[in-house]
Amino acid sequence: MRKFFVRQSKKDDATLFFRVRKKKPYIDLLFSTYLQVDVKTWEIAHSSDRKLDAFEKSAQGTVLFEKLKAIDRAVDNLLNNGILDSIPETPGNDKISKDSYKEACEEARKKIDEVVRRAAYAEEREAALRQAEAEARIEAEREAARKANVLLYLENHIKGMADGSKKFKSESYALGTVKKWKSFYGILKEFYAEHPFTWEEIDKSLGDAFVLFLEKRGYMAMSINKYVACFHAMTRAARAEKFHSNLAENAFCKKDVTAEQKARQIYLNVSELQALYEMELSGLKAQVRDVFLVGCYTCQRFSDYNRLERENFTTTSRGTKVVRLTQKKTHHSIVVPILNDNLLEIVERYGFELPTINEQVFNRYIKDILKDLSETMPTLAIKERTLLTDKERRKEERGDVIFERDSKGYVIKPRYELVSSHTARRSGITNLYLTGLFDDRQMMSISGHKDLSTFSDYIKLSSDEIADAIAERMAKAKDKSGNEDLF
Repeated sequence: MRKFFVRQSKKDDATLFFRVRKKKPYIDLLFSTYLQVDVKTWEIAHSSDRKLDAFEKSAQGTVLFEKLKAIDRAVDNLLNNGILDSIPETPGNDKISKDSYKEACEEARKKIDEVVRRAAYAEEREAALRQAEAEARIEAEREAARKANVLLYLENHIKGMADGSKKFKSESYALGTVKKWKSFYGILKEFYAEHPFTWEEIDKSLGDAFVLFLEKRGYMAMSINKYVACFHAMTRAARAEKFHSNLAENAFCKKDVTAEQKARQIYLNVSELQALYEMELSGLKAQVRDVFLVGCYTCQRFSDYNRLERENFTTTSRGTKVVRLTQKKTHHSIVVPILNDNLLEIVERYGFELPTINEQVFNRYIKDILKDLSETMPTLAIKERTLLTDKERRKEERGDVIFERDSKGYVIKPRYELVSSHTARRSGITNLYLTGLFDDRQMMSISGHKDLSTFSDYIKLSSDEIADAIAERMAKAKDKSGNEDLF
């Protein structure tokens, strides 16, 4: 083993050094071992072979000499592999040769110093490596736990929807959509408390348990389907973001919704809309009425008819007056022909810049307006079977309110109470259909629907109304043909 020595014998503790020497080319490089020794102990140990042997076998000496032997082996390995062979002969006065010699020596010094450090700090390096591995393992476990935490994912998912960092087809989510997902979060949190699960545990059994959970709490079938759709969409989104690999597509089955299970969705007929148009109103009530009628005459959603301005009212190349807009929900660009003079009169009243109204305020006022109108338009006061919303159901359970019911126990409300901002779109589409002048493609072009099934769901005709319409068309056909035996 090479000679190790201390350079400052007057100190209590000192670092051990060693040299690497060679005659041709001449090399004399000094290296630190980075190991500290007690100087007196070191000197006494080297005073005789017996004392050195005893020191080497001591607890302190065993650790020290194991590291010195490791350094010795590492340096010998480099030397045996020709680490010094690239150093040129001792230069003369040639500057280029001197620089080349210095660079080669420095390169050899760096390589030897590196292996010395590794050998000297092998235990520390090993401990640091174990620590790093342990920390990485803990972090991986935390990450796995974070990814497995369904509620945490949903919380962050909704936060992203609300602040715009998550998009739907490159567009921000509508406030109504965010509100729906927040309601779903509250429901899922309750369900999770009773049925904790991970992404990989989502299956049909869990999906059925979720539906049963909602049924026991009295949710309507349509509400259940809405939250089942949210559950499915959440699972699909999390899979797309690599939180899990569970396909789970068969875990979510929507309930069949019968007519009795649906809250009554009404429309206002042409006579009722005209009476509303002619109603004497002022202030905010007049604004709410006018904006509602614009929705009825354009067949659009509240998010679209509540934001129309001058640039939306244009003409075609043939001079047809139209409303052009890009629907906020679907991003479909549509052109709606102005088919009712009332629409033009309303928008002209506001200089083609319609007032923008908060939807909650809008829904409250339109009910009050139609309640007043029902005094002269009795059809608006007719009571219809309907279902309570979740909020209304909870109010009734607390005893805050009692809703009127018919002889069979169905909740009944006057038609004016069933009207909301969305009734405008439903009314427009249904009345358009009742004219019998347009085919499905033409009407869907106006409403912006791409799916016939979804579009058809907006046509809110009762069985009696459908029967009346069929009979009326048959009568017209008989009058036109003069043949009484058409059917």
